[in-house]
Amino acid sequence: MSEKSRLRVGINGFGRIGRAIYRINAQRDLFDVVAINDINPDGANIAYLLQYDSTYGRLEQPATFEQGELVVGKQRSALHHFPNVGSVPWRQHDVDVVIESSGHPDNGAYLASGDGGIDYMVQTYTADPGGAVKTIIFGVNEEEFDPASHRRLSSSICDTISLAPVIKLLEGRFGVVGGSLTTVHPWLNSQNLLDGQGATWFHPQDNTSAHALGRAADNNLIPKSTSAVLAAEAVFPGINSRIESFSFRVPTSIVSGAVLNVELEKPTDRDGVMGLFAERERTQERPIFQSVEAPLVSIDYRASEYSANIDQRWTSVREERKLRMVYWYDNEWGYASRVVDLVGLIGDR
Repeated sequence: MSEKSRLRVGINGFGRIGRAIYRINAQRDLFDVVAINDINPDGANIAYLLQYDSTYGRLEQPATFEQGELVVGKQRSALHHFPNVGSVPWRQHDVDVVIESSGHPDNGAYLASGDGGIDYMVQTYTADPGGAVKTIIFGVNEEEFDPASHRRLSSSICDTISLAPVIKLLEGRFGVVGGSLTTVHPWLNSQNLLDGQGATWFHPQDNTSAHALGRAADNNLIPKSTSAVLAAEAVFPGINSRIESFSFRVPTSIVSGAVLNVELEKPTDRDGVMGLFAERERTQERPIFQSVEAPLVSIDYRASEYSANIDQRWTSVREERKLRMVYWYDNEWGYASRVVDLVGLIGDR
């Protein structure tokens, strides 16, 4: 990484997550986004989609497209439209970190190889990034980050950055024998408004889920597999053999929820579990946990920056070891907040 007071960042893929990352950084002002690559060839449309968001509302400052650049206040970002991340002239823009948020595995694999000569890569939405990529999940293993050896990083997936800190906390205090996780996840842009072909490239090995995901997203609860626990293997080896997982894709636009049932090694009660999370909330450096007892519904957690909002109304312990927990997370904003934190961690070192 070059000697600068601020990181120069490139974003590859300016969809839901890429734009959320941009918006969050615009609020925090941690780094400069100097280059953006997206296959949308219409720069004015890219500015429009950043300016007006159906989920999060209008951007505070106007976003415009001027002479090949996205302009928001004093921030100017060169726009490119290459289908392959390897064709983007990142070095021309003196980029320190590329955030790979296109979601396409080929782009992540290219950046992970190091062929592009970029100092650091942060790959988003990767359940299994491979051995060359270090997965960092805040609230679990951020202290392991070594800027000298960890140049290719994964920020995991939204379901896992919520689950893993919960498991970490429970494992450390009570021990976790096993259990099950059920998540509910809003629709994604890979789904259809009317029945049609499923996005089979996303889970090519899972035809059952892929076919079901081709059904109309706006009026179906769609059962599917999930990689929430599998992705946690990167920070909790063996967890996939202890906790099974299942998911529903639901007809809402934002905020995921989860029901976690686990058997604990050590006995406790509801107060013991709630006290554990309250204690961590008081001492945490970043917004990982928030305990909530108000009768909220999913949309109330829109734009929450917390990795896991623990809905303590539903926390219960039976027979001293059988724990049920419910938590919520904004699958875009909460996740993108941790991506921004990860780039900030690179800058801090």
